[in-house]
Amino acid sequence: MNITKKLVPLVASAALMVTALAGCGGGNNSAAGSTAAPEGSTPSGAASKPASIKAMTILFGNPPEMTNNKALEDLEKRGNVDLNVTFVPSEAYTDKLSVAVSAGDSYDLLLMDGGKDDKFNNLVKMGAFHDLTPYLAKTKNISQIDEVVWNGAKIDGKSYGIPRPRGLYGGGEANILIRKDWLDKYNLPVPKTMDELTNALAVFKEKDPAGGGKTIPFTIYGSDGVNSPGPFSGVLPIQYAFGIPNVWKLDGDNVVRDFQTPEYKAFLEWLRDSWSKGLIDKDAPVLKNQGQARSKFLAGTAGAFVGNVSDIVETNVEKLKQTDPKAEIAIVDVLEGANGQKGASVLSGYYGLWAVPSSVPEDKVQQIVDFLDFTASEENVAFSKAGVTGIHSSDFKNGVAVQTEEQKKQYELDKPNNFILENRADPYVYANSKEPDILALQKTTLDTISKIGVENPFLSYNSQYASKNPDSYKKMSAVMTKYVLGEGAWEDVQKEIDTWTEGPGVQITKELQDQYNAEHSAK
Repeated sequence: MNITKKLVPLVASAALMVTALAGCGGGNNSAAGSTAAPEGSTPSGAASKPASIKAMTILFGNPPEMTNNKALEDLEKRGNVDLNVTFVPSEAYTDKLSVAVSAGDSYDLLLMDGGKDDKFNNLVKMGAFHDLTPYLAKTKNISQIDEVVWNGAKIDGKSYGIPRPRGLYGGGEANILIRKDWLDKYNLPVPKTMDELTNALAVFKEKDPAGGGKTIPFTIYGSDGVNSPGPFSGVLPIQYAFGIPNVWKLDGDNVVRDFQTPEYKAFLEWLRDSWSKGLIDKDAPVLKNQGQARSKFLAGTAGAFVGNVSDIVETNVEKLKQTDPKAEIAIVDVLEGANGQKGASVLSGYYGLWAVPSSVPEDKVQQIVDFLDFTASEENVAFSKAGVTGIHSSDFKNGVAVQTEEQKKQYELDKPNNFILENRADPYVYANSKEPDILALQKTTLDTISKIGVENPFLSYNSQYASKNPDSYKKMSAVMTKYVLGEGAWEDVQKEIDTWTEGPGVQITKELQDQYNAEHSAK
């Protein structure tokens, strides 16, 4: 099946109440809110006093209503816990997490949203967290996480954090989403190649389907220039179509960074040309995140943006239909370059690590791990999507909740999925639709990109130098941005690349290569 030709119908009557990326995949599962014994490891002391667990996690969107929350009550009863979750908005999470880690004894469970970054590595070396390795032996559900994910999250062969599983391929910027109705209006195909994409964006610019000169052919957003340089983010499928590596690549004995390749120059030239023709959102340099780019697409003014299959969820679809009832979305599952180049990022396979502060008593650690294992059970996949039977849904069939309008509203208030702290390992975690046709398309697209993964050989390693010098890419990013905006020459960009290569790049490359060599020589 050629996904790029598939149309995503916009179903106005369907409202999805499962938050995108809330952490649970699909499948045929037991009824929601079952009172049967939990699958896998039963939380310690099923008939004993509930374990009191205080956790802090990141929140995208609105928080659940905490007063008389029947979803929380049900989960606490089945999991034999007294659960106190602090939901911190994403924009404030970094600061709140730093305070919580410094306090040491504020929480039993913390989500380290940066994963195994230098910050986490350093905290582990300081003894901030329990080694969870011995507590994982009895788990049934957590142990289903792919070995490559576990290995990428370990420090010196030990697990100081439990990964929250996500897709291994593509992540949040795997695919281009494009207005199918606009393509049809001008007899254009769903783009398969860079040439077809560029042409479609040019037609959008010329014909102005949004009307009133409001059309934005392609909306992307600015790069912070901290972890990686570049003028814009939200462009990964295009980078892979130019043959650019996934951050790093090994060329024999040589270590090559993405911006050191000739393909990266060709990519910047495409951006520069597209910017000069008005194909790229004029606000891109000041947009700060993917959410802002997505909002322009859902507002009906943008023709395309980069997201993933979870973005065609019904709630997003309905937002777009409010602007244009005839709107339709297509997914570009694979975008190819002139020589057939294509790709999707091979990622860590998780978002965030659940860590237990060392201040937590040892006899409580197993209870915490057991509870996380319980939340990752099959029955809680159903619970995350359908809540409590009779309150948030009437039934749960073939991975889809059967809900009345009133039950949908209650689900959105209580947000059962937000309390599933550890989602079940599932390659289709981003396939979140309740519409069978859309769900099938999501899964097929995920299958497709799993065959074009581009690996980063240094993905699980960290450079202490880069962490201590977060501005090492900023000047390069600024110069690249000027070049793309037509305000600078390529010589200026090349000068910054050379300065990095002969300066900070020497130490950064050495640190990463040393870690890589040490691990691979031991195998």
